[in-house]
Amino acid sequence: MVKKYVPREHKRKVIDRQRRAENGVRNVDLDADSNVIEITPAQQAEAEVKRAKLREELRPNGVKVSSKKSKRLEKYIDNKLKKDENRELLSRLSANKIDTSLFTSAKSIGQTKETKKEALRRVIREKNAGLGLDKSSAALLYEKREVKQGEAPKPAQLQEDSSDSEADDTEKSRTVSAATVTTGAGQQSAPIPTPQQPPNIAAGSGLKRPLDLDESGRPVLAKKQKRGGIKSKFSIEAPTVHEESNSEEFAGFSDVSEDESSQEDSEESDDSKSASQDGEEGSDEEMDEDEEDDDDDDEDESASDELSASESEDDGAEQQRKERSSAFKAWALQQRNEALGYTPSTSTMLDIPRPANFKPRPVEHEPLPIELQPTKDITRKAYAVNVTRDPEIQEIRYKLPVVAEEHKIMEAIHDNHVVVICGATGSGKTTQVPQFLFEAGYGDPNGPTPGMIGVTQPRRVAAVSMSKRVAQEMGDFSHTVAYQIRFEGTVDPKTAIKFMTDGVLLREAAQDFALKKYSAIIIDEAHERSVNTDILIAMLSRVVKLRAELATEDPSVKPLKLIIMSATLRVEEFTNNKSLFETPPRVIDVEGRQHEVTIHFARKTRPDYVDDVFRKISRGHRKLPPGGMLVFLTGQGEIAQLSKRLKGAFGGGMNSASGPKVQISAKEAPIEAEDIDFGDFDDRAVHDMDEDDEMDSFSDEEAEEKDFEIEDEESGTGPRRMHILPLYSMLPTKEQMKVFEPPPGDSRLVILSTNVAETSLTIPGIRYVFDCGRSKERRYDPLTGVQSFQIDWISKASAQQRAGRAGRTGPGHCWRVYSSAVYERDFPQFSEPELLRMPIEGVVLQLKSMNLQHVVNFPFPTPPDRQSLIKAEKLLAYLSAISTSGQVTQIGSTMSIFPLSPRFSRILLVGHLHDCLPYTIALVAALSAGEIFVNEHQAIPAAAEEEGEFRTNEDVMAEDKRAKIRRAYNAVHKNFCFLDDKSDAIKLLQVVGEFAHEPTEAWCESHFVRYKILKEIRQLQSQIANLLKTNIPAFANFKLPEKLDPPSPKQVQALKQMVAAGFIDQVAIRADKAPNPPELYRKPRRAIDIPYIPLIPLDADQKLEDPLEKLVYIHPSSPLAHLSIDECPEYICYAYLQKTANTGADGQKKPKTRMHALTDLTPGQVASLAKGTPLITYGKPIKEVKGSESADGKTKEVWVIPYLRAEVGGGLGWPLPARKVKQRKVAGKGWVIE
Repeated sequence: MVKKYVPREHKRKVIDRQRRAENGVRNVDLDADSNVIEITPAQQAEAEVKRAKLREELRPNGVKVSSKKSKRLEKYIDNKLKKDENRELLSRLSANKIDTSLFTSAKSIGQTKETKKEALRRVIREKNAGLGLDKSSAALLYEKREVKQGEAPKPAQLQEDSSDSEADDTEKSRTVSAATVTTGAGQQSAPIPTPQQPPNIAAGSGLKRPLDLDESGRPVLAKKQKRGGIKSKFSIEAPTVHEESNSEEFAGFSDVSEDESSQEDSEESDDSKSASQDGEEGSDEEMDEDEEDDDDDDEDESASDELSASESEDDGAEQQRKERSSAFKAWALQQRNEALGYTPSTSTMLDIPRPANFKPRPVEHEPLPIELQPTKDITRKAYAVNVTRDPEIQEIRYKLPVVAEEHKIMEAIHDNHVVVICGATGSGKTTQVPQFLFEAGYGDPNGPTPGMIGVTQPRRVAAVSMSKRVAQEMGDFSHTVAYQIRFEGTVDPKTAIKFMTDGVLLREAAQDFALKKYSAIIIDEAHERSVNTDILIAMLSRVVKLRAELATEDPSVKPLKLIIMSATLRVEEFTNNKSLFETPPRVIDVEGRQHEVTIHFARKTRPDYVDDVFRKISRGHRKLPPGGMLVFLTGQGEIAQLSKRLKGAFGGGMNSASGPKVQISAKEAPIEAEDIDFGDFDDRAVHDMDEDDEMDSFSDEEAEEKDFEIEDEESGTGPRRMHILPLYSMLPTKEQMKVFEPPPGDSRLVILSTNVAETSLTIPGIRYVFDCGRSKERRYDPLTGVQSFQIDWISKASAQQRAGRAGRTGPGHCWRVYSSAVYERDFPQFSEPELLRMPIEGVVLQLKSMNLQHVVNFPFPTPPDRQSLIKAEKLLAYLSAISTSGQVTQIGSTMSIFPLSPRFSRILLVGHLHDCLPYTIALVAALSAGEIFVNEHQAIPAAAEEEGEFRTNEDVMAEDKRAKIRRAYNAVHKNFCFLDDKSDAIKLLQVVGEFAHEPTEAWCESHFVRYKILKEIRQLQSQIANLLKTNIPAFANFKLPEKLDPPSPKQVQALKQMVAAGFIDQVAIRADKAPNPPELYRKPRRAIDIPYIPLIPLDADQKLEDPLEKLVYIHPSSPLAHLSIDECPEYICYAYLQKTANTGADGQKKPKTRMHALTDLTPGQVASLAKGTPLITYGKPIKEVKGSESADGKTKEVWVIPYLRAEVGGGLGWPLPARKVKQRKVAGKGWVIE
C-alpha cells in the first residue's frame, strides 16, 4: 500500500515558528485561516465590537427608527469612537513627554560662534533645569567686583579666590559685604572688621556692578555712544592748547577757577575713555540690542542710586555741569582778537588722516530743471537774428502761451536732436516755433545752421494759410517765408522758412535721403496720424542719425533737428518705441489758450441722434444767450435733413448752391463717406408711449431744461432767427469761406458740419457745440480689398477736440447726445492710424525705391499687419515693380517718381502706345481724383410730402421741375457714355475732355459735375506731364495739349486695356460663365442683379456662412447697369469693392458687395494682360504647330490652355481660350514657356 503523501514543511516557516515560540509572541495573522475572503485586523474587530455595544445601548428596544435617524445615530457613534481613540492616543503620548527646553534650534546647527546673548540664555536654561554650572558659565551670570587702587580686598573676594565650589563662592559674594568709607577729599578709610556695628555704605556699593568714582568720590558717568555709528580705522586726537594763564589778552574772561577747569578736563578725559570703551563694545558684532538695553537700564539705576547718595551726603551741594557754549561769547572773543591783532595759534578743525584713494562725497543739491541746466554742447556759439515787428503783432505774440516757453523750447532743441512739443489748441506753436528757430540762427546763410526750416502740414490749405500768417508776423524778413504744395509754390533762393505738405517732403527725401538743404524740420499735426506723417517720422528718425554721423566726419554738414508738434499726440508710441528712437526724445508740454468748456452729457443715448440734436438745438436757441452754434454730424445727408427742419422751425437759409436734399438708400451710396446716408426714416413720426415712457420723457425734459440754464447770464436773450450754413469737404471753397463771415443782424450763426471742423478750421464766434459723437469712415479690408462705409463712435481725443471748439473766444458749453457711460465704455482713447485703414502698396514701393530690402524692419510708429505687407508686395510683383526676390526693378523706380498709386503709375508707363499719352495722363488724373459726378439724390429736388388729398398748382409745377431735372440728368450721363457705353474709365475721360474745352462753373452746374474736382484734375495733369519730361528722356520734348480731341475707336480699345493693366488682379467673371457656377435662388432681372465671382475670393481669410456672400454685383452708378442681361460682359475689371452697412428694420438684411467697374474685358485680353505674372499658369500642350521646331530641337510652338487663378484661395482657376506659345527646352527643367 502506498504511503499517504504528506507535503514537506518549508524551512522558513519552521524557523519563524520556533522564533515566535522562543519570544513568546504569537502572530494572530499568521495563524489565521488564509482561505477566508477577508481578514479583519484586530483593531478593526475591536472597533466593531464597541460600535455594536454602543448601538445596543443607544437604540431603544422595540421602537422602529426611521432611516434618517439611523444615519444620525451611526454618525454619532463614529464621532464618539474617534474621540475615544484620540483620547487614548494622547494619554499614551503624555507618558513619553520629553523636556525640549534644552534642545538647540536646527537653524543654529552650522553656527560655529555663539553670541554673548545666546550663551547667557543657554546658561539660564541650564541653571533652571538644575544642571551644574562651570566657571565660564558662572562668569556669565555673576560679575566679579573689581578692587580699586588703594582699596583693601573684601573677605568675600578672598574667599572667592580660594574657594573651589562655585556655588558656595557665589552665595558668599552675594551675602557678604564690607563697607568702605569715603570722604569728600577723596581719602579712603580702613575697612571696619567689627560686623556688629552698622556699616558705612558708600555710593553705589549695593549695586551689582559698583560705580566708578573719581578722586573726590563723585560718580563718573560714562557717555553713551549713539547707535548706528561707524567704527573708524583712524584714531583722532584733539589738539592740545598751550596758552599762558597770565596772558593779557584772555585775562578776566574765565568764568571758572583753575581747579574747576582742571576738574572738568579730568572729567572730560574720563568720559572720553569710557565713551571709547563703550564704542568698542558697541562696535562688536556679537553685541545684541537687547543686551545693550539691559546694560543701559543697569547704568541708569546705578546712576540714580549714586546721585541720591551724594545728595544725602552733600546737603545743598550742586553737581558740577559743563557749561553750554555761547555764540555771543565766541563772537565777542573773535571781535576782541581782531581788535588787538591777535591770531589764535590753534585751529578748531581736527586733523583727520585720509587714505591715498580718498574721494570726498559730492555736495548734494536739488537738481536744476532741465531747461536751466548748462548746455552739453560747449562748442555752440551764441547767434541771433533780430526781427523787427509791428507793435500790434508783437503784443498779440506776447499773449500766446508758447512765447513764454521760448527759452525752454530752444534750449531743448539745441541740446537734443529730436524734441516733441505737446501744445493744446490755441497755444500758437504752429506759427511761433518756426520764428523761434529763425531768430536763433536756423535758416540764416551766415549763421551756424544755414539750412532751411521745413514745416510740414497734412493739408494744403493749412500750409498756404500758415505761411501767409508767419510772413505777416516776420516783419522785415517776410520775404524769407514761402510755401510749396502739390500744384504750386513760392519757394526761391532766399527762402528760410518753407511750409509744405508732408507728401512734398517725402518726394524730396526720395531724391536726397539726407535732406542736406534743411537744418530743422517741424512735423505739425502729428496727432492725426496720416500715412505720410507716420512715414515721415519713421524716416526722419534715421535721417537725424545719419546727419549726426556725417557732421562728425565733415564739419560743413550740420546735424538735423527734428521737432514733432501735436495737440493730442500719443507720446508713448513715439517716445517708448525703441525701434524708432533708441533714446526717448525730450517732451515739452505747452499750455493752450483754452477757456473753460462745460460738458453736458445726455441722460440716455438714443439711436435717432439726429432728432435728439434737433430738440437740443431748438431748446438751446430759445434759452441760450447770444453765441454761435457748431453742430457735428456724420454726412451731407444728415446735414441737409437737419437743416430743413431747423429752417422750417426758426427760419434761416440753407446755401442755395447745395440745393434741396433727399434721402437715398445705402446701396446707392457714392464713394465719399460724407455724401452717404443710410436708411429712410421719418424723424417726426409719433410713436405710442406707455405711462412709464411718458414719465421718463418728462423727467428728461426737466433735466435738459436745467442744462441750458447758464449761471450769471440771463436766459432767452439770444436772437430769434437762425443763419444756417453747411460745412463739408465736398463743398466748394467759396461756400466754405462763408462760415467765417458774420451772420446777419438779429440771427444766430448755426453751422452744420462734418468732422472737417474738428481740427482744420477755427470758426470765430462759436460758443456752443452739439456733438453727435459719431463719424462716417471708410473701412478697408486688406485681404479682400473690400471697402465699407460705417457710422461708428469717434475717439475720446476727437470728442475733446470737438468740445474745445467752444472755448476759443471765451467760456463755452458742449452738449453731447450720448451718456457718460457710453463715452467711457465704447469710445476708444485714440482713433486708428490711417496706415491701418488703407492699402499700403504705395508706401511699400516708396520704401523699396529707397533701397530698403525688408520693409518689415522699417520703424513704423504703428506697424501694419504682416499680411498687408505680403499682399502689397504681391501686387507690386503683378505690376512688375519688384522682382521675385523683392528687389525694386527699373519699372518700379520709375513708378515711384509719380505722386500716384502704383496702379495708376503702371498705367502711365504703358500709356505711350498708339499715341495715347495725353489721354492716359487725363485718364489717370481723373481716376486718382475724388468723386466727379454729383449724386442723383443731390441733383434732383426732393418730392413734397403729401398732406392732403388734393394737389395744388404749386405741387404740379414742382413735380414738372423735378421731372425736367431728371431728364436732363439722364441725358447728360448718356452723353458722357458716347465713346463707350461699357467702361466707366472712358466715361471719366470724356468728362475731362469736355471740361478742357469749357472750364467754367456754369458748365459744371449744367452737367452735374464738381468744378472743384475737375480743376484739381487739370492741375494734376500738368504736374504729371512735367514729371514725365524731367525724369524720362524719351518724353523730354513732350507737350501736354490744353484741349483734347476725341480718341479714335482703336485708341479707346487700347486705353481700356491700359487701365486693366493696372488692375489685373481685380477681375471678376460672371457667375453663370464660371467653371463651377453657384446655385442662385432666383433669376436676375436687371444688370445690377447679375452676380460675379472675383478672382480673389471674399472669404480668403474667413469662411462665409452664406455662399451668396462671396458674389459681387455691378454698382448702380456704372454704365454697365443700363445694359440688358445678355449684354453684360463675361469679365469685368473693377477699381474697388464697396459694401454698405446692414439694412432693414432690425439690421438683419445683409447688403450686396458692389463693384466700381472700370471696363469690360474679353477672355483673350485677360490672358494677354496677365502674361508674365504669377496669376496665370499654363496646362500641358494640346497641339504642336507643325514645322515650328527649330533645327537644334530646343524651341517649338505649341497650343496650350491658360488658367487665371489667385495665388491664395484661387482653387483650380478659370480656363481661358487656348493660346499659341513658344517653348524652349532648358536643361534640368524641360520645356519652358518663353
